[in-house]
Amino acid sequence: MDISETEYNDSDPPVQENGNGKAVVEDEVNDEESNMETVDLGLDDKTSDASSQNVFKNIDNEPSDDQQNVEESENITLEKPEEISAPPTVVSTSQDVSPPPAIESLPPLLEGKELELEPEELTSTPFSIEYDLTQPPTPGSTSRRDSYNAAGNISRRGSLASFSKSFNISIPFSDDVTSSLPRLLSKTTLIHSNEEGADETIQRLISSLHSNSPNMDRTQIVDHLFNLLVGGHFDQESKFVIEDVANVDHMLTLLSHCDCDLQNEIWSLFLAVMKKSNRNLEACTRVGLISKVLDLLPEAPPLLADLLVQIIAALVAYSINVKQTKHLLRALRSTKDQWPPNSLKLLHVLKEMPQHDSADVFFSFPGKDQSGIILPPIKTMPYQQGWTFATWLRMEPLNSVTFEKEQPVLYSFRTSKGIGYSCHIFGNCLVVNVEKAKGKEQSRCVKAELGARKWHHIAIAHCYSRWGRSDIKCFIDGQLAETIELSWVVTSTTSWDRCSIGVSADGAVNTAFCGQMGAMYLFAESLSLQQANSLFCLGPAYQSTFKHDSETSLPEGYKKHLFDGHLHSSLVFAYCPKNCHGQLCLFTPPKTAANTYFVQIPHAVMKEGVEVITTHSIHKSLQSVGGIQILLPLFAQIDLPSSHDNTIDGDVCQTLLSLISLLLSSSQSSQQQLFHSKGFLIISSCLQEASPSHLSMKVLEQIIHIAKFLLRCPAGGPLLKHLFDYILFNPKLWIRARPEVQVHLYQYLATDFLANNNFSQMLRRVPTVIEMCHTLKHFYWLALPQTVSDYTVEERPENFATAEIVSIRSAILTFINRIIISSNSPDEEEKARDQEVHTLLNLLATVREDDNLYDVLALVTRLLAEHPAIMIPAIDKNKALGIIFNLLAAPNELIRIPALKILGFFLSRSTLKRKTESMGSQNLFSLIGERLLSHKRTISLPTYNVLLEVLVEQMTPTFTYAAHQPAQPDWKFENPHLLKVIAHVISQCEETESLVQIKKCFLIDIINLCRESKENRRTILQMSVWQDWLIGLAYVFHTSESQNEVSELVWEAFSILLHHALRHEYGGWRVWVDTLAIAHSKVSYEKFKRRLAEAKAKAEKAETGEEAKMEPTPVYRAPEFAWSEVHIRLLADLLSGIERTVEEWKTQDGGISDQCNASENQVFVGNVVHVISQLADSLIMACGGLLPLLASATAPNNDMEIVDPCQQQLPISVAASFLMRFAKLVDTFVLASGVSFSELEQEKNMPAGGVLRQSLRISATVTVRHILASRIQQPDTPRYETNSAKKNQCIMDFVKEALENFSPEGLENVERLVQDSDITRIKGVVYRDMVEENRQAQFLALSVIYLVSVLMVSRYRDILEPPSSPSPFFDSTTTKQENAERELPESSSEAVANGKVANDGDHASIKNGSDHSENGADEETEEKGEQGQGDNGGTIAAIKVANSDMKKDGNEYNEEELKKMHQSNGRRPSTLMPPQQTAERRAYLTTKLQTALETCAPLLREMMSDFRGYLQKTLVGTHGQEIMNDTKVLETLRNRNASVIELVMLLCSQEWQTSLQKHAGLAFIELVNEGRLMAHATRDHVLRVANEADFILNRLRAEDVSKHAQFEAESREQLNARYEEYSRCDLLIVSGRLRDSLNATRLLDKMSAILTDGDDSKSGSQFWKLDVWEDDSRRRKRFVPNPYGSRHEEANLPEGEKNEEPEISEQERIRKILKGLFSQRHATTTSTGGQELVDESDIDKWAQEVDPTPSSQSACFSTAAKLIVPGVVVPGTLSVTASDLFFDANESDPNYKKQCAQVIRVQKNLL
Repeated sequence: MDISETEYNDSDPPVQENGNGKAVVEDEVNDEESNMETVDLGLDDKTSDASSQNVFKNIDNEPSDDQQNVEESENITLEKPEEISAPPTVVSTSQDVSPPPAIESLPPLLEGKELELEPEELTSTPFSIEYDLTQPPTPGSTSRRDSYNAAGNISRRGSLASFSKSFNISIPFSDDVTSSLPRLLSKTTLIHSNEEGADETIQRLISSLHSNSPNMDRTQIVDHLFNLLVGGHFDQESKFVIEDVANVDHMLTLLSHCDCDLQNEIWSLFLAVMKKSNRNLEACTRVGLISKVLDLLPEAPPLLADLLVQIIAALVAYSINVKQTKHLLRALRSTKDQWPPNSLKLLHVLKEMPQHDSADVFFSFPGKDQSGIILPPIKTMPYQQGWTFATWLRMEPLNSVTFEKEQPVLYSFRTSKGIGYSCHIFGNCLVVNVEKAKGKEQSRCVKAELGARKWHHIAIAHCYSRWGRSDIKCFIDGQLAETIELSWVVTSTTSWDRCSIGVSADGAVNTAFCGQMGAMYLFAESLSLQQANSLFCLGPAYQSTFKHDSETSLPEGYKKHLFDGHLHSSLVFAYCPKNCHGQLCLFTPPKTAANTYFVQIPHAVMKEGVEVITTHSIHKSLQSVGGIQILLPLFAQIDLPSSHDNTIDGDVCQTLLSLISLLLSSSQSSQQQLFHSKGFLIISSCLQEASPSHLSMKVLEQIIHIAKFLLRCPAGGPLLKHLFDYILFNPKLWIRARPEVQVHLYQYLATDFLANNNFSQMLRRVPTVIEMCHTLKHFYWLALPQTVSDYTVEERPENFATAEIVSIRSAILTFINRIIISSNSPDEEEKARDQEVHTLLNLLATVREDDNLYDVLALVTRLLAEHPAIMIPAIDKNKALGIIFNLLAAPNELIRIPALKILGFFLSRSTLKRKTESMGSQNLFSLIGERLLSHKRTISLPTYNVLLEVLVEQMTPTFTYAAHQPAQPDWKFENPHLLKVIAHVISQCEETESLVQIKKCFLIDIINLCRESKENRRTILQMSVWQDWLIGLAYVFHTSESQNEVSELVWEAFSILLHHALRHEYGGWRVWVDTLAIAHSKVSYEKFKRRLAEAKAKAEKAETGEEAKMEPTPVYRAPEFAWSEVHIRLLADLLSGIERTVEEWKTQDGGISDQCNASENQVFVGNVVHVISQLADSLIMACGGLLPLLASATAPNNDMEIVDPCQQQLPISVAASFLMRFAKLVDTFVLASGVSFSELEQEKNMPAGGVLRQSLRISATVTVRHILASRIQQPDTPRYETNSAKKNQCIMDFVKEALENFSPEGLENVERLVQDSDITRIKGVVYRDMVEENRQAQFLALSVIYLVSVLMVSRYRDILEPPSSPSPFFDSTTTKQENAERELPESSSEAVANGKVANDGDHASIKNGSDHSENGADEETEEKGEQGQGDNGGTIAAIKVANSDMKKDGNEYNEEELKKMHQSNGRRPSTLMPPQQTAERRAYLTTKLQTALETCAPLLREMMSDFRGYLQKTLVGTHGQEIMNDTKVLETLRNRNASVIELVMLLCSQEWQTSLQKHAGLAFIELVNEGRLMAHATRDHVLRVANEADFILNRLRAEDVSKHAQFEAESREQLNARYEEYSRCDLLIVSGRLRDSLNATRLLDKMSAILTDGDDSKSGSQFWKLDVWEDDSRRRKRFVPNPYGSRHEEANLPEGEKNEEPEISEQERIRKILKGLFSQRHATTTSTGGQELVDESDIDKWAQEVDPTPSSQSACFSTAAKLIVPGVVVPGTLSVTASDLFFDANESDPNYKKQCAQVIRVQKNLL
């Protein structure tokens, strides 16, 4: 508010600018005075003078605007008391209908003046005063001054409710207290006028009580008493301060003679009066009222006890000394195992004790005129930097009626001229005044209200601005209340000699401050908001000069504003109550400002009743008697009943805990005391021994409240650790509580507590995790241990529901989870986490019950999923795989699945190196399958889902039990070994419908993962013998549609993988060979099992046991290779994939030729050629063989039998179909590509040119097939019935597909002998590698010439003369035995068998048996190839071909077969074309011959021409002549337009027949025999590969068994070590709790002894012992009570322990001991050569060693030990940590039980 400058007298109130201020004040005064109480003294108006009339005037009879008379009446004195007389009667106004007028109360007397009345007048004419209390209270001031009684009227004496508001005390107080008090309405009180002392008054009142005087009722007694207390007329609003403290004792004397009702009335009124003023509280404190009331309390009835308790509460809140504190605590001690009477009510007093936020030492201003602090003269006021006055104050008005009329001064700094600064209080507001000149004053009212009876911090900062406008900042309670712009600088040449605090310097009326003030500061600078706020935060208790920041515990942010030196150096004065001596307020200026501001000395003077009051808070008093620990023995009494009703109060524990909480929050020293005394340990011990009913929700909430406070408290860490270790983490305590309490506890720990960021610094992480795991295992189990020997569990209430246990376990595990993932110092974080995870794994290893493992496994899974960086290294270091695999062997699938999850997360987050070292080195992947099948041979869909997740490392923290999520194409095989494991598990399970569905899921997943992912396909192909597990999923002999579907999926997977192997992998053809071999093993074994099952079935059907015994026991051995449906399907799918690729090539740019020769397709081309080479001859043999087929094609009547000499069990139709597809592949991959086959042939150890010879055999066989098909389709050829004979059926099967599919690539024109596609293919084979004529091409050309010649001659014969006799070309009926008996020349046989073509430069010739020398080089090459094969024996698909020792089937072809053909054709050479045929016949035959042979003749002529030089040397006549040099022959061969008949006639000549048979035929036979041998080699190779695969599988199984056995042995050792470690931890925990219990008992006894009086124990019955405590200097020790004390004569040695050895003297015993020591020393010296045991260099070395930094985590080491103390040897365990050394006695040890119990219990070291 803005008030203008105004002139007025000092006595006038401030006037507003509009002139209405005075009227407003007057109206307020009139309103108050109009409602004042009426006092009728009965004085005669005629005899009274003017002054007395002014005193007792009735305001209603005076003008309302006569304010000046009212103000003058306040200062009037009674100078003529003798003229006052009193009427003889008492005037009563109770019958008046209208409310009686209120008159003004008596004004206060001046100091030193007393009301003097004549005794005789008072005796003769007593007067009476009637108080009419029926008037309503003054509006607007009710909340500040007035109080109401139960009826709603004003009560002058007050009640409990009227004075309890400002103290915020909520004490249980029955309504009877208020209702029983008499209503003080219209009562008459008699005041005797005689001068009697206080003792006489009390005696008179006591006499009246005993005499039951009718002239004095109870109300009069109360009035007399309180008039005595206040030293005059008692009034609740104006006269309520106790003047003489001795009268309080007089009141107690009177109360001892009053009945209960009167005591209740007096105490209730006294309580209200006492609370109204701190001066009253001080008076009660000085007489020691607390102790006196405590003495009254035990005998007080309940209603009176409530009042007394409130009296004590009010006094304790103000001040309580050490003696009174001990008295209060002793009043709470139990007597006769009961709480003392009304002592429980004292607990409520302590519980509701407010925080002591006021100053312990302060200035007390009585509010009397002239009372204040007078300052010495000041030279000059600082204004350059501004100045600030700051203090703490508490207003306590003496008169609530005139409160708003008074203007108490806060400070006044003026000169002798009256100019200067001041600040006073007007009502509830501050008014700042600046007077520059006499009569010219500026005033501003601060817009902030100051509450009465409440401490406020005031800081008035005057800010000077030289160039701008100055202002005044008013800070109230640390906040800027208002900034007043005011030109305030006052300059004076004279000193400021009228300076004061708490009163105006001139002692004006109503300017004295009433209340309390703390330290007063005047700074020579203007304080900022931060500084003012920091001053406020210091609190009223601070009383120093801002020099040392250690004087306060404020945060650094506040300290920097206070202790930077500015405030200290700017101090003008600092008057602190602590620095007072007598009436002097001492101040020593800083050195930098000494004698700058004061004229002389800087000390101030306290005047007229201002004094320094020293109070004692309960916190300091408690600290003096021992601190907060003194309250701890009360917890031992919580189970005791009350002496009142003999019942146990369930709220006692909560009350005590709230008191502990209050003390901790209000005093940091209490925290330290509770920590050093291990208070929470004592509380925990007491709660454990007490009834479980005390562990209520309220108690828990109170403990949680303490924990929350300590978490917020910067220095609460150590105490918080005690709270958690001894109480919150003590399951043995809480297991006795109700379930909902325990649930709430652990939920708090897991949520609210963990929400605090500092919790990790408050706990010992590893011990906490160990304790929590111990709690889960022993307290909150869901299933009892399987065996008694494992571990024992704690008893639990029967009403514990499973859901509540689950909830508690969940909260505990959440708590553990948060601890593990919490951050710590980098050096210790990893080590701590390893130990924490190690503890959690120990829990998994030592608990066997499934119900107790579910949630723990879920926690580990969640940790691995969310925090792999923490868990993976910890699991690896702790070697947890043994635990995981142990869990995988659990019979319960709900345990196995989480274990698989854990393993999967471990693998998915591990590096390749870690994965290889942990899993791969010990073949643990295969162990997974064994563990899963260890109990039951079944697998469920959830288990498969997890296995799939592990396989592709797509782990999810959830568990899928219902559906299967198909694999995504972008997933990768991260753990491919699991493919074999999954397949093995599925194959080993019992066949069910669900298993079939799982197979489908697995195969579909494999297909999805392999179809689009080249990497996944390559991963499978790199696995060893992967075909074994994949084909094991198929059904060779399926019995249902679902099994067939599974098999189809298997073949599809094979198709994808085999095609990838051929298309992308170098050497991928070997994969195909391996697949053939392994498929052969699988099919053969399945057939073997089927035969075995049939044999068993026959044996069971046998009538007698003898027949069953005669059945041989079958032993499985892999048979010779034979085709099966599996092989056919695999080959068909493989060829389909190749053909699809070829079709794709056709659609691309460049065609087939460019794609075949592209660099990226070279691997594919090579692999396909390998496949063709591998199976070509086997397929030819499966079709019957090339030579038998050729014989059948050239036989006149097709009467030739076709059989498979290799017995491959491949249908001829299927073989022919495959052969035709191979022929097409030859066109693409052999003929269209330019790949060199030399490396391919070397890779397979084939002779040079072997691929082309195989291609020629394929081409020739396909050509013969087409010829046979054409002959069947010829209308003029002799027909035959297909069903007439088996051989006819074979031929029909061989050509059926060709007849059904006419195409340019196959059979196109049946009239032609050889189809165009066949001619092209044969020609391409011959000319493929013929850059220049070489031996390979010569051999191929020679074979082709023979083949074409035979076909042309045969067709020529068939056309001219349809045959009627069997063909002499080949005797297909020759049996193997006949062929075997047929003798051939050795050399010829070897040449044919070896199939070699000797290389001699550029010349080529077919070497027969007589040419041994030229064959030697080939043999040598062959041997080298064989050696190379031996070196590469481990390769499965390596095929050795064309060796001399290759198996022969006895059907090798030789030149005898050709002789038969020659003889047959040469039998009628002249009759091939009879001369007698007609011309038409000749023309028909000519046309037919031309049509049939027109495709063959150009090929024959071309080859004859191209290889002329070679053929001239090779094809010689019978006499060695060259038959090709004849002119006619040359003309026939060269002339391409010549007739085909001429060429055929030439071939039919005897000379040509003989030469072709002898030379070309031998080459063709070699070609055919090579194919037969290759077919046998392929068959043998497949069988060999199958055996090698079995060997590899067996070797892998043996390796797995060995490594698994080693792993299991290591796992067992680790498991045993974990059991031992966990048992040791359990022992330490149990022993620690026992030790804590003993320590708590000892500490509790010691604390109880502090409060024990010396008189409490009878003389001679108390025993003492030295305590282990000692002071810091180790010079003092103390005695403590010894509960086990006894006299010496009572300490007898037990009979069993008497020494039976003969007694020897003391000297003799010493001599023996010394002798033994000397001998030991001598032996040591002799053995070391007389040298000292320790060298000085060692000592220096040890001195230089640096001790390692101690860890915050308690690393524990323990060992078995024996503790030796005087008279006792105790077995037990010694434990060493970083900070402690523990010994835990093993009470179960027999040696421990032998000890004397009385001796053990006095040994403190055992505690």
